[in-house]
Amino acid sequence: MKVSEISNGSAVKIHAAIGGHNVVLLTEAIFGVSVGLLVKPMEYFGKYMQFLEPSKVEIRNKRDGRVYKFMSTSITPVKTRYGNFHLIRSESALEPENSRRAQRFYMEKLGLMRINGDNINLTNCVVHDISMRGIGLILDKNTWLKIGDNVDVMFRYGPTLHNYEVSTVVVRYFEVSGKRAVGCSISNLNVDLIGLIDSKKKEEHLELDDIPETNLNPAISKAQQVKEMEEDIARDEIPEKPKTITISGSPLAPENLEHVRRTTIRQTKKEEKMAQQAREIENLLDLRDI
Repeated sequence: MKVSEISNGSAVKIHAAIGGHNVVLLTEAIFGVSVGLLVKPMEYFGKYMQFLEPSKVEIRNKRDGRVYKFMSTSITPVKTRYGNFHLIRSESALEPENSRRAQRFYMEKLGLMRINGDNINLTNCVVHDISMRGIGLILDKNTWLKIGDNVDVMFRYGPTLHNYEVSTVVVRYFEVSGKRAVGCSISNLNVDLIGLIDSKKKEEHLELDDIPETNLNPAISKAQQVKEMEEDIARDEIPEKPKTITISGSPLAPENLEHVRRTTIRQTKKEEKMAQQAREIENLLDLRDI
């Protein structure tokens, strides 16, 4: 997938460094053109920003709901007949994050665990996230699990506090904000959990789908708008820096370089002509004395 194929209205997040400080800039995709992706303009203290160095970009594509992370080649301001925008360029193909794994949904709900069929000693836990293939559990400080342990998890979720139960097997360890956690695989999903995951998908996509698409000129088609924008981009890009840079007060300044001429060719020729005239006048004076 190319960056120009990102859908109109997709949320764009850019990680950049300004003055040695890391900042996150949020904007929105307008539409793709042949040379990249146009997004709403970004300003910093009243100036259009220009990212000449590669920047980390994160885009949640409105079309498929997936998150794409990549490094931009450049992000530059451009001037068009419809106003000022930023153009994101990238030479690499975009791959969705976690394309090989099931999509995870964060829960952060209190639950109970039954470890290896022990119905007497139930243990508290926090259901951190869930997917079609597994579940993440944050453990109580007094709870210890081994890889391969069978864990039955129970928790309530939703406006009706429906009770969900799932049987899992511990497959890995990790940490969440310094707390011990385990990742567990789910071999068989029941109908309740499938319905829960489906509802979580709808929750995540609701806010994204509510973003209206940007239409710069309703009187013409989107294809015609793209064509006009490409013509404007090819003709004019907003320069963020002066076209010429004056270097002074450094060893690289022209006045400090011996091999750099301080006079123009015209001035040099004029000086040579004046010197020749002076020599001729001197010769005439010498002849008069004779």
